[in-house]
Amino acid sequence: MRKMLLALLLLSAAGAGLAADKVVIKVGNETARTDSQFIGIQAMADQVKAKAGGRIEMELYPASEKGGPQEMVEMVRSGSGDLDVYVGGAGFFANWDGRLNVFDIPYLFDNAPQAHKILDSGFGDEMLAVLEPFGVKGLAFYENGVRSITNNKRSIKTPDDVKGLELRVMPGNQVHVKIWTMFGANPHPVPFKDIYENLKTGKLDGQEHPIAPIYSGKFYEVQKYLSLTRHIYGPLIMVMNKPKFDALPADLKTILVEAARFGAQAQRKFIADNEAKFIEEMKKAGMEIIEVDTKPFRDKVRPTIEKDFIEKNGDAWLKRIESMK
Repeated sequence: MRKMLLALLLLSAAGAGLAADKVVIKVGNETARTDSQFIGIQAMADQVKAKAGGRIEMELYPASEKGGPQEMVEMVRSGSGDLDVYVGGAGFFANWDGRLNVFDIPYLFDNAPQAHKILDSGFGDEMLAVLEPFGVKGLAFYENGVRSITNNKRSIKTPDDVKGLELRVMPGNQVHVKIWTMFGANPHPVPFKDIYENLKTGKLDGQEHPIAPIYSGKFYEVQKYLSLTRHIYGPLIMVMNKPKFDALPADLKTILVEAARFGAQAQRKFIADNEAKFIEEMKKAGMEIIEVDTKPFRDKVRPTIEKDFIEKNGDAWLKRIESMK
């Protein structure tokens, strides 16, 4: 009996030790569970579960459950324990290193695969590494996608059609504010979670996003026109609190980075496989889909935004991107 009790105590202690050694990683993002962002994050979590042998537990907090983008970035950066990983637009991090605004140059990439080639390269790793002095580890480039504009006022076919629109833009990104001011719109920084209600009540006339979040956000319910301006390819960046990442054993670091990039690939595939279907379903729901000649849009803003970027950040990153296309 004593031997049996001793064995049970040892097993209990071992179990407690394993539990104590398990790392809980809390991941937050803005969009809903149905959106491609969460699908990528879930693929990452599944990969971690399969590879880490129970040593990492992922807790997922989509749909701004932990707050707005700036709040989530600061939670991750501070190491408070409220959030360990955040996925958000590259522009949210440009206040730390302005070179990340390179992705806000309109029509920088011809298509998403061209962007993927650069983001998945050694240069992509160099770009992620610039975040480390600010207390976060860049794990992977996720996908925001190629942005187009929706609105309730008119069919947008030319840059002049944008004039006067009350338009939602990404919070914390002055480049986007300037772009839409140049088009003659009135830009309003609004968190993603508040866009639908602002469109529904008429406080905003329109917004601009890639197709997947337009669909998952159900903006087609409160927007009449979708103009395929395809004006910016925007990556998302997945970041983790750097001290927490650095404290992981080497094998778990590798598993986490590889799983993050696995999730990014899964998200990209989901978008590529479903974008045409999403457009067709929004059309069936009553949205008018407008193909546009993108050249006038490019000519209106690209030279100025590119010039501004070079003046503030130099042209080294831009030259490397252009050379790799």
